[in-house]
Amino acid sequence: MPLLEKLFSASITFREVPTEKLGELGRSVMEMLGVAPYFPIPLYVLHTCNRVEVYAWDVPQPIVHAVLSRYGGYADRVVVRRGTEAALHLLEVAAGLDSMLIGETDILGQMEEAFDSQVKSHVTRDLLKVVVERAIRFGKMVRTNTNISRGPRGLGSLSIIYVKETMGDLSNLSIGIIGAGSVGQGLAKELKDEGARRIYILNRTFEKAKEIAERIGATAMPLNRESIDECLKKCDVVFATATSFEPIIKEVPPNHKVRLIVDLGVPMNVSNNLPVKVVRLDDLKPIADRYNSERLQEIQKVKAMALEEVENIERALARRAVEIELGEYMRLVALISQEEGRRAGANASLAANSAAKRAVLPLIEALKKHAESGNIETVMQILNDAKRLMKIPQASTS
Repeated sequence: MPLLEKLFSASITFREVPTEKLGELGRSVMEMLGVAPYFPIPLYVLHTCNRVEVYAWDVPQPIVHAVLSRYGGYADRVVVRRGTEAALHLLEVAAGLDSMLIGETDILGQMEEAFDSQVKSHVTRDLLKVVVERAIRFGKMVRTNTNISRGPRGLGSLSIIYVKETMGDLSNLSIGIIGAGSVGQGLAKELKDEGARRIYILNRTFEKAKEIAERIGATAMPLNRESIDECLKKCDVVFATATSFEPIIKEVPPNHKVRLIVDLGVPMNVSNNLPVKVVRLDDLKPIADRYNSERLQEIQKVKAMALEEVENIERALARRAVEIELGEYMRLVALISQEEGRRAGANASLAANSAAKRAVLPLIEALKKHAESGNIETVMQILNDAKRLMKIPQASTS
């Protein structure tokens, strides 16, 4: 059975529910990350302004029910995929085919941020780690080798187009950016490239805001209630891009200057019913549709590349699965070598360990090649049989 058959995904996007509801769902689903290190299976959770998705490996039915229960009253709208279908979906997400703006690049930064965080916390691990890593690499390759991202590169780009069409030349505006994650950083650079002269960057980690500000010639500010009010007083336009489960902009001060707030937060950063025009994701859809029509011819090319990449992932999984098993096998070999070395003396221990590795490494490479060729089940059976037959020395009690 192909290893990819063990992949599972549960997905709900802007197509299934309104974007404002995705924030509520994201909060519930993201709470799983707190207990995920204790799960018996690896997970990868992706929450952006367009989607709330869970990927898992070798999922028993009780875990499926646990994942779906996190979507609450929208569980019946969740799209469940398995095996190759789930892998293709993740590749298309990484390529931007499943976004409001086809080929947008923000998703790659968001995927990498989630991946790095969840790998460090040991949530995304083992063979699932291989799948997600390959998907991120595929997303980068697609944007290098096709025109799927030609033109506006993300929702940040669309929002800048919206601001220019609504308020005119950016050089005449003071602009605030709340949040210095992947979306905020991209916005800062693009605004500068588009002619904005007065940019303020607010972030919880002030050093990160300062680093980005120095790079593009902007002003860094800490992210707190006072600095938000100051930003709303100084700026004509404010972009909210932070990750926060509570609104960051709940009100505007009486003497505010801001005329337009663009909410790109995950979930939404801006409360409703403010006395200022607030641009939501749905407001950007007509602009996205404009550019999507120009990218349609690239979609089939990317989908063909995704089908080819699935085969590459299967080979990578086979190789990694063998590496994991061989790691355990080599641990047993080392135990035997150490025992033999203790019998022969200290110098002989090093020699025995080295000899064992030299003897086993050709076997390792041969088994990996067999696994990559589609014989993964046979290779795993050989390794399991070998481990059972290996006599493990008992620890000395002296």
